[in-house]
Amino acid sequence: MKLNLKKSGQKAESSTSPKQRKIRKPVTRHVRELNEKAGKHFDDFFVKRWKNLYSVRLWILEWGLLCLVVLILSIVQISWYSDAYRSVTFVDGGDFSEATLGKVNSMNPLYASTNSEKALARLLFANLMSPDTTGHMKGELAKQVKRVDGSSSKWRLTLRDNIYWSDGEPIASDDLLYTIDLINDERAKTTVAVNFESIKIEKIDDKTVEFTLPSPYNDFTDSLEFPLVPKHILGDIDPALVYEANFSKEPIGSGVFIYNAIQTSSLKNNAMQAVYLKRNDKYFLGGTRLNSFTLKTYDKIADIKQAFEYEDVSATAELDDNMSFNRQSVAKRDSLLNAGVYAFLNNESKSGLSDKKVRQAIQQGIDIDVVRGEEYSKRELDYPILDVQLEGLNYPELKKYDLAAAKKLIEDAGYTYSGDKIMKDGNPVSLRVAYLDNTELNSVAERYIAGLSALGFEVVERKFGEADILAGQDFYSTVIQPRNYDILLYEVNLGVSVDPFVYYNSHQANSHGWNLSNYSNPLADDALLSARTTDDAALRKAKYESFLSYWAEDVPSIGIYRSDLSYYYSDNVQIYSEDVRMTDEYDRFADVRDFATQKGRVNITP
Repeated sequence: MKLNLKKSGQKAESSTSPKQRKIRKPVTRHVRELNEKAGKHFDDFFVKRWKNLYSVRLWILEWGLLCLVVLILSIVQISWYSDAYRSVTFVDGGDFSEATLGKVNSMNPLYASTNSEKALARLLFANLMSPDTTGHMKGELAKQVKRVDGSSSKWRLTLRDNIYWSDGEPIASDDLLYTIDLINDERAKTTVAVNFESIKIEKIDDKTVEFTLPSPYNDFTDSLEFPLVPKHILGDIDPALVYEANFSKEPIGSGVFIYNAIQTSSLKNNAMQAVYLKRNDKYFLGGTRLNSFTLKTYDKIADIKQAFEYEDVSATAELDDNMSFNRQSVAKRDSLLNAGVYAFLNNESKSGLSDKKVRQAIQQGIDIDVVRGEEYSKRELDYPILDVQLEGLNYPELKKYDLAAAKKLIEDAGYTYSGDKIMKDGNPVSLRVAYLDNTELNSVAERYIAGLSALGFEVVERKFGEADILAGQDFYSTVIQPRNYDILLYEVNLGVSVDPFVYYNSHQANSHGWNLSNYSNPLADDALLSARTTDDAALRKAKYESFLSYWAEDVPSIGIYRSDLSYYYSDNVQIYSEDVRMTDEYDRFADVRDFATQKGRVNITP
């Protein structure tokens, strides 16, 4: 709208038309009337009625109280029914402690010999392959192991991506090659029961290695159940000095936990070690629910029982299955193992065991049912192959107990009896019987020695126990490697798949092998080799049956009882699942990432 402005002092004349001014007046008047009515309405129905609140004050108070009661009841109801959508369960955090038998002399997993060292090896180091919770072999550090061109004599192993040592260095093929070289080197004297001496190993790249076997082997993956050690830490050390390296005291690992510290304290006349581990944030499968794991080592079973009794530890796998405790909240889980105790008869013994007739006499002249006793009668073990490893085997019949027939075999072997004593060239025949001192094996060993004595042998008992440990001796290097025994009562792991090759093939009868009987029979060797190399299931079964017939005739060992694990634990902690199938007692750590000690309330998700 344009305005025509007059000179200074004059009024401006609006350009609004008379008609527009005529319309504006009624609109303005109407708005003013509405405002007046609204004000009068607010005044009549709110301001003037406010004084009426006084007369209805009781009603207002009652309604206010009623609303407050409803609110309080709603809050109480929510609190009462909170358990309907929340639950108390195990949560992340906390420390799990376990008591084990035997001193920790080395934390290098290739030298693990005591129960404590073997437990640490599983906690601190990952294996190439390991049994899973279903008892089947699976890759751990190995991503894949497959046949090359479908041949069982050529295998290619590929390591996982993004796997690291606890110091941050990547785990690569060089670590695998170095570990195998160390295992093969007799100067290193490792305790790993695998042999790669006749296998050609070629590095393909930083993650891939190829194995060429001298003959096909269908279950080659079972041979890969061992840990790796870091080349960048140990590679420049003389193999003979690896055991003494600082790595044995402060290891760089690849497992669920990493080494933190070790503390030694006095326990009466003995020393108790506490090895403190913490979560390995670089573990390739992710961390554990626990913040830490403490392994407490003891030299005596009695001290372990006391530690568990006083709740110094959360659990232990070292006690018999018939233990009783004064403490409350004790739980126990029993698991049958693919392992067993045998009497290994040294076929190279100078006390007569090189003669098959003498071994047969021992097998027939000792009542094995008496040796087993009531505690192991339900876990009898007669053969070196379990029926769960290979079903449908036809087992050879073993000779029944017959003391008279056994003595006749002794005499047929060129020995004589003087009274109740077996004599050779006018001297009594003596047998050295070695075994580890533990409550489970002691009673069996005593009954076995009594049976040998009843047959006429003079027995020199070598119970390797507390005094030997305190003196710094090791059962493996002192007794097993030099075969410092005539008869060894010992527990061995029979593995996931059937393959007694490592315990009975003649090439394993040396200080570096695990043929504990020094057994040698070319026909048995051929049967074992053929069984592990064929793809024909029927032929494989037939070859193992042939081996069993030679084993039963030659008596390199005598089965006593199958092992089981009695795991005692506080019922307020979470351990391995009862569905876990184990080959040995250390498979209890197969799902250690799910162990837990702390509880908390969590929401239940639909």
